[in-house]
Amino acid sequence: MASIEYMKKGVILCIVLISLFACKKDPVDNSINYGYEYFPIEEGHYVVYDVVDIFHDLEIEPAHDTNRFQIKEVIAETLVDGEGDTIQKLKRYIRTDETEDWAIQDIWTQKRTASTGEVVGENDRQISMIFAIAYNRTWDCNALNNEPSLECYYENIYEPYTVDGVTYDSTVIVEKENFTSFIDFKRNYSVYASHIGRIKSVFKNLEIDNSDTTDIQKGSEIYYDLLEFGIE
Repeated sequence: MASIEYMKKGVILCIVLISLFACKKDPVDNSINYGYEYFPIEEGHYVVYDVVDIFHDLEIEPAHDTNRFQIKEVIAETLVDGEGDTIQKLKRYIRTDETEDWAIQDIWTQKRTASTGEVVGENDRQISMIFAIAYNRTWDCNALNNEPSLECYYENIYEPYTVDGVTYDSTVIVEKENFTSFIDFKRNYSVYASHIGRIKSVFKNLEIDNSDTTDIQKGSEIYYDLLEFGIE
C-alpha cells in the first residue's frame, strides 16, 4: 500500500512540474533591434547641414526668394527634465558658408526614451521617432504639442540612401505628409542614418494652381542635406 501511495505522490509531483514549465513565460528577446542608433544621444556628436529655404508669393517682389545657409547641431550636456527623464541640450549654430565662423542660433533639447525620440525646439515638442522601428507602425508626431495631429510612419527601413553623392548604408525614412489637391501641395519627410541621426529632411507647404506642383502661387520650402558629422 505504501508503495502505491508513493507512486501516486510521484505522479502528482510530475503533473505539477509539467504544469509549471508549461506556464513559464517566454524569456525576453534581447536580440530585437529597436533602432536607438538612429537617434544618437552621445555628448559631442554633431551634424552639419546645407540648408535651402525658399519663400514663394506671386503678389510680392521677388515672387520666389531663396536663402542658403548652414546649420550645425551639437549634442551638449546631459540634464534631467521635469518628468525625471535624461535629456540632452542640442546647441544649434548658423553661418552663411564655410568662410564664416559659427554663431549660436538657439538651444533646443532632445531625449530618447525606451519608446520615443523627442526634440523640443522653440517650446514645441515633437516625437521624431518611435521604437522599435518597424513597418506598419504609426504615431502622431504632434501628440505632445498643440499643433494639429500629424500621423507618421516608417518607409524603406534599413535601406541605403544617398545625399549629395554620399551613400549611407542603413537608413530609415520617417514619412509625415504627402498630399496633393487642386490648390495644395504638402510634402514632409526626414531620413535618418545609423549612428548619425537625421541626414536629410524636406518640408513643402505650397499653394499651387490646377494640381501642378511646379506652378507655385504661394508658400514655403525648406531642405536640410547632411554635409558633415562627427564627434567634438
